[in-house]
Amino acid sequence: MREIIEDTISRNKKFQEERRQRVQRLKELKAPDILIETEEMISKMTLVEYEIYCRQLEEEDKKFKSEYAKNNPFQESIINEIYSRESKLEYEYFMYVSNLNFIKAIDPLSFMSQEDYDNDLYSTFLEHAKKLYRDRFKEQFEVSQL
Repeated sequence: MREIIEDTISRNKKFQEERRQRVQRLKELKAPDILIETEEMISKMTLVEYEIYCRQLEEEDKKFKSEYAKNNPFQESIINEIYSRESKLEYEYFMYVSNLNFIKAIDPLSFMSQEDYDNDLYSTFLEHAKKLYRDRFKEQFEVSQL
């Protein structure tokens, strides 16, 4: 039991020291005060407290996005545009393996609002389009892996 307690204490110390170093680095970079304050708050937490804090942030984010979705119904034209663009894509290795390259190719911000994108309003459809793309070019990807 003592070993578990000592291990927990050492991991908490290491975590807090790493976070204090991040605070110092943010100060050196003259980061915005809110980032420094948040990092200072985290640097005083234990690992368990930090995990609880992260879960609370995730829950708040889910609630916010859920409320956003209630107030902003899906637009069929945007959904159709996602699938239309996906169907016109050609095979490209980096687009196949990288979510970022796939999103850049679809370019959702050219037909949906930044707010809709940031709040993941159409993320389900973008993920489905990515799956369709990967299914469509699975054989080509496997050949390029050889």
